[in-house]
Amino acid sequence: MPLGTAPTFLFMALTICFWIFSGEYTEKIKTLVSNKFSQSVFIFVLIFFLGVIYSNADYEEIIYQISKYTKLFFILVGLSLIKDRKWQKLGINIFCVAMLITLLLSLTSVIFPLNFIKGTSGGASNNHFVFKDHIAQNLLMSYFVLVMLVKSQETPSIVNKYISIGIAFLAIIDIVFFVQGRTGYISLAANILIFLVYFSPSKKIGLNIAITVFASFLLFSFSKNFTSRIELAATEFQNKDSKQLTSVGQRLEFFTKSLELIKEKPIWGWGTGSYAQQFCRVAISDEWCQAGKFHPHNQFMAIGVQLGLLGVGIFIYFLWSAIEIARKLDLSQKVLALGLIATLIVDSFLHAPLFLVSEAQFFIIMLGLLLPNHFSEKSI
Repeated sequence: MPLGTAPTFLFMALTICFWIFSGEYTEKIKTLVSNKFSQSVFIFVLIFFLGVIYSNADYEEIIYQISKYTKLFFILVGLSLIKDRKWQKLGINIFCVAMLITLLLSLTSVIFPLNFIKGTSGGASNNHFVFKDHIAQNLLMSYFVLVMLVKSQETPSIVNKYISIGIAFLAIIDIVFFVQGRTGYISLAANILIFLVYFSPSKKIGLNIAITVFASFLLFSFSKNFTSRIELAATEFQNKDSKQLTSVGQRLEFFTKSLELIKEKPIWGWGTGSYAQQFCRVAISDEWCQAGKFHPHNQFMAIGVQLGLLGVGIFIYFLWSAIEIARKLDLSQKVLALGLIATLIVDSFLHAPLFLVSEAQFFIIMLGLLLPNHFSEKSI
């Protein structure tokens, strides 16, 4: 992921080619049919094709939206390819290596300016993201925290246990102190909560959660980056009626206009690719049209405008079927899968994870990696 989206697409395309020409089609079909999540993926993509039938959007916009969501089919490739725990473990470890490199570069740039990273270097604005943007990095880093915490529970080595915990702590510091992104803060909280629920003795869950909340409060209190972002959010919310193009102001306006559009056509929506056209129709100015015509910073609203409540319902079924598969996995795999789904849900309320390239690549690849339910082995 830190290398860029183009190399990722290249390797995804090569994987699909080898998957097609590798044969064993009957076995692949059986594998996918037996997986409830793979069925939901197929239905979810199919409804975007059905939405083309009644859409009045421009041809280019329809093709653009179709190209975005057909990438979800790569999940099916992953589900049918990962047949052994060792490949899942290897994929997770590769993700850890990528995020460890990202973390080290981000922390290094706090002290020594690194001109090749995308965030501001040298500590001027405390936004030391390495690739794409701060939202994407914080999302992936918050999930990396969960992966390292799970690894600390899996390893029999005391040294490795403390190394994993130490890396997780550094990742938390990076998210809270050095990279902006309120979506990442919420995702971090969700991932830590999932870890505590599943890895704490039942009698201590409430106590551990209370301690974590208190520790998080202290940690966030010392973070100027966090407090300034929260204060800015509060200020932007208070000034929402002024219709300024602020982060919170935009999200509220996009959400409100999306709801208006859904109310006009609540069942089927306006059709695939219709969001830009319809949002600009109800936008208060051309400036707001240009700001919001790509997506409404909310995956549920983006689907609702195009495909109505039916589409939103299918998206919820997509998420729920993923949760159903995750709950049946072994403990470590269950926690990793649920953390990934929680990260996707948080991002879906505040961004557009299946539309934006980097985030879509991350979730598509990792869902295919973590949710196969046909392993012959029981241990990782």
